[in-house]
Amino acid sequence: METTLPSINVTDTLFNTTLTITTILENPYVMLRQNHQELEGNDRYEGFCVDMLKELADILKFKYQIRLVADGLYGVPGANGTWTGMVGELISR
Repeated sequence: METTLPSINVTDTLFNTTLTITTILENPYVMLRQNHQELEGNDRYEGFCVDMLKELADILKFKYQIRLVADGLYGVPGANGTWTGMVGELISR
């Protein structure tokens, strides 16, 4: 039996949407610019992932807001089944 996946046009899906990009500071992927205190929004950040995100946003015509994870962690599971860090923020949404 052959399964057919639905055809999704990513360009249409992301067009004119604003994504919140939750991340952690990690050289060389996401870093604060040297003069980040003088800047606002996404301009405060630089790095490989930031450059890639800019290119994707230009190509696919979406906007984004970079947001640092509140506790500065990737995420670890707690004894009660909840997570910290980026994983926890994703799960709680």
